[in-house]
Amino acid sequence: MNHADVCIVGGGLAGLSVAYFLSKLDNSLKILIFESREALGGLLRSVNIGNFIFDIGGSHILFSRNKEVLKGMTNLLNGNYVKHRRNTKIYYNGVFVKYPFEIGLKDLPPKERFECLRDLVLTYVKRVKGELKPPIDFLEWIKYMFGSSIAEKYLIPYNRKFWKVDLREISLEWVGDRIPNPPLEKVMKAAAGIDVEGYVHQLNFYYPKVGGIEALIKALISKVKSNNVKIFTNSEVNELVKSYSRVIVGYKDGEAECKSIIYTAPLNRSGNILRDFLEGLDIKLTELRSVPLAVVGIGLKDKVPPYHWIYFPSNTYIFHRVAFISNYSLSNAPEGSSSVIAEISFPPGTDVESISSKDIAHRTIEGLIQSGLIKDESRIALSRVWVWRDAYILYDLKRSIILKSVKPFLEREGVFLHGRFGGWDYLNMDAVYERSRNLALKVIRFINHGTR
Repeated sequence: MNHADVCIVGGGLAGLSVAYFLSKLDNSLKILIFESREALGGLLRSVNIGNFIFDIGGSHILFSRNKEVLKGMTNLLNGNYVKHRRNTKIYYNGVFVKYPFEIGLKDLPPKERFECLRDLVLTYVKRVKGELKPPIDFLEWIKYMFGSSIAEKYLIPYNRKFWKVDLREISLEWVGDRIPNPPLEKVMKAAAGIDVEGYVHQLNFYYPKVGGIEALIKALISKVKSNNVKIFTNSEVNELVKSYSRVIVGYKDGEAECKSIIYTAPLNRSGNILRDFLEGLDIKLTELRSVPLAVVGIGLKDKVPPYHWIYFPSNTYIFHRVAFISNYSLSNAPEGSSSVIAEISFPPGTDVESISSKDIAHRTIEGLIQSGLIKDESRIALSRVWVWRDAYILYDLKRSIILKSVKPFLEREGVFLHGRFGGWDYLNMDAVYERSRNLALKVIRFINHGTR
């Protein structure tokens, strides 16, 4: 049996970054990482097909409001990165509107500019005067903050297409920093035709120069690999069992005894694994919902427009977002060519094994041609499809209740939920990285003192 101070279930960004911080804080800690797949990285994986690089878990970039976090992440890449000023659009009624929509009003016809500004201002006045009932769900919040025109033209159709559920099922917890409140003065300037910027903490972003987004994962692996950190791939954890002041981890090739567990595997499918800790609450984990995702990679024998990514709110197109990752880094495609990835979400609970890759690829190519982003099929060098059972965490009304009920049972035994899927929290990369640093301190306190 292996013995360790910390066992980490899952070798994606959450698992590897917390291992990195643990080893930095105390290099005497013995750490074991168990990854069920052959490859580490989770959604942050990249593949090379005929010198076309595709980020197969969707479009990922490095940005953060926290300058220290951003510096830490870029430092991991050791100079292997490029910096960009975001050039992102929303494809609305045949027009490429600047992102975010309310800041791109200058790209709309005058009548629509007026409608959007009028409803935003009237809604703002009513909100300040207390004439509007406070929202109780995501759908109400959109109208409460942006007015009916921006809501109906873009925010509601896009979010319905993305989440594939009734937006009244999504709680206000989701909003947070994901959808910034509309800056009224900037929206007025945009409506008057003045160029302004929104969502400014993402305005400048970084991306690996070579190797796709997986370069960040490989950098973390090189940092954590040592005599005290061992990584087991193809090693799915099937059981955690309480054993005095330890936890026994059962996995494919045996068992490990650990003082503390950091759990980053999908929580919605972990009831059987965590059953020994949850006193009957394990069944509740099956009620957690996520949105599956298909990523279509297209190698194109042409250059693409200078955009980084484009949002598609219309149901005319199967995809909700298209990213030109050869514009993120020229090394992502052969010279004169382009790497494109399109993202398609599915309703929670969809059997991803039943998804037809051939049909998804065909409909994606059809939509790209219809939108004018691809000339014709003869310009396509290759296409591939990758499907993910869990991609986006659904913030429904049950989510926080379930998490609050199970976390205390786990943490008192030294089992800490972490990351997008282990913590069931829709986190960007910078938030995962920052929480990994904070969790590493918490786990070390637990190991040394038995306290959280």
